[in-house]
Amino acid sequence: MKEDRVTLTIVLVAFFAAITFVATSIQVPMPSLIGKPFVHLGNAAALLSVLLLGYKRGALAGGMGLAIFDLTHNYVLDAPYYFFEVFVVGGAAILVARTLRYQRNRQTVNLVLIIFSAIITKFITSTLHNFVMALVKGLTVQPAIAATITSIIPTIVNCIITMIVVLIVFPILDHQLHGKLMMSHN
Repeated sequence: MKEDRVTLTIVLVAFFAAITFVATSIQVPMPSLIGKPFVHLGNAAALLSVLLLGYKRGALAGGMGLAIFDLTHNYVLDAPYYFFEVFVVGGAAILVARTLRYQRNRQTVNLVLIIFSAIITKFITSTLHNFVMALVKGLTVQPAIAATITSIIPTIVNCIITMIVVLIVFPILDHQLHGKLMMSHN
């Protein structure tokens, strides 16, 4: 029985990592002075992983999916950052979910607050990351701020897409998987 649960956990983490990888591959390039930002569904898949599998397993799955994408698409230096960012963003979502006692009070308004906390955290971490990367690439503070501002639009678009996708997909998957997986949100 315990072996079955361990096997199921491994399969689910690998499955959600693969889903996150594929969702990140579905992208639309956006203009920017720093980096090559693109709009994608990977953030939504990573957040769904956290909400469906729980914090540890979900963040591991989402982080692995994003990191594997980065490693296989010539964003090697970004891979560790995005791996750990999922833990921060997912942590914000889980913290709000626990505060609202979402497991007992599954209201849409609570789900919106949970997702909103995640995307606000994502917006902040991405903006700070873009600013630091501009400085690392040799820009002084003012040009780094200008470059960061140009990266805000793709970040906002990704956040809005994440909000919409998770708000639509999570209730469906949660309802389908809720009793079947018997996995606690830890």
